[in-house]
Amino acid sequence: MSFNKPQPVQKLPPVWLIKAINSFRTFLLQLNRKLFPGNVVLYEQFQYFWLLPSLYVAAKLDIATLLKKKPLTVHEMADLLHVDASNISRIMRALASQGIFRQLKDDRYALNGLSKPLLEEQGSLRYMILHHLGAVNWNLMSNLEVAVKTGMDPFKERYGAGIYEYLKDHPPDYELFDKSMSNLSELGLSPILNAYDFSKYPVIADIGGGEGFLLANILNNNPGSKGILFDTTQGVAKAPEILAVNHSLNRTTVIAGDFFKSITVEANIYILKNIIHNWNDEDCLIILSNISKCMLTDSRLLIIEMVVPPGNTPSLSKLLDIQMMAAMQGGKERTAAEFETLLEKSGFTLPKIIPTIAPICLIEANKR
Repeated sequence: MSFNKPQPVQKLPPVWLIKAINSFRTFLLQLNRKLFPGNVVLYEQFQYFWLLPSLYVAAKLDIATLLKKKPLTVHEMADLLHVDASNISRIMRALASQGIFRQLKDDRYALNGLSKPLLEEQGSLRYMILHHLGAVNWNLMSNLEVAVKTGMDPFKERYGAGIYEYLKDHPPDYELFDKSMSNLSELGLSPILNAYDFSKYPVIADIGGGEGFLLANILNNNPGSKGILFDTTQGVAKAPEILAVNHSLNRTTVIAGDFFKSITVEANIYILKNIIHNWNDEDCLIILSNISKCMLTDSRLLIIEMVVPPGNTPSLSKLLDIQMMAAMQGGKERTAAEFETLLEKSGFTLPKIIPTIAPICLIEANKR
């Protein structure tokens, strides 16, 4: 798997340039929507309902790997995959019409820029697609109304248990979830390493860091630092393998624990990546307070999350927040003010928010 290997830090454009491009793109989209009747624009938007299951089928059948060596006709694909030629043709036609795969003049299909992320190599999104568009999450979205009407946990109402309890009892789904999170970690790695200097911290602790992909790559790019990986016993089970492949096992201490009970870790900086958005405010205060208690006076906390912008500003965070509503009881994406409140209540100074080229931000705070 590509996320098991050391990842080079890509040189990225400056944040201001990407913001300017995105602002211009937003202007064009808004102009397009204003030039057409609302029902026409809305009809166009919900057509993704048909695109997403098609994308899932392509990922599930691993069509990208099939086309990696050479373009194929749908009949060749059907023979190799043992599927219906007529229907796989319709799937490929739909995807190619949206720029995912490319239909050649001789009716063969080939990989292109948007289909290469379906390959299991650097930059892969295959497992994220399989997790988010698979049966468990797809069915969950039909229960979104439960959260809106009752405030209850749609996942528990649908599957009889909270998401982490469910995943623990369903190993194949847990493995898929875990791999999808690794896809996500790889996607955000270069933006994080371009935006923040970790070299000034002798000891770097990743709290809730799972298999250690992020920490391993931070250490791989900062040879003067040592690491501490803290997560549940199940969460760190594969960590030694990932750390070894990334040449950082000998510089990392792996600790199994529960961040709701206590965190006995001394480090110069504590990382929480995509942890806070999984929990309600009360649970977040417990996690943050436990970190604050074990921190040295001059240590820092670095929360890596999306920050919801105000008003009508388009943002992935506002859409991802719907996923959190459906899957995590009390989980949500937060505004800058909400982060400030959590940090102030749990013993931290008001944070400095550092934007990245990606939708994620780096929220830096000191112990008060």
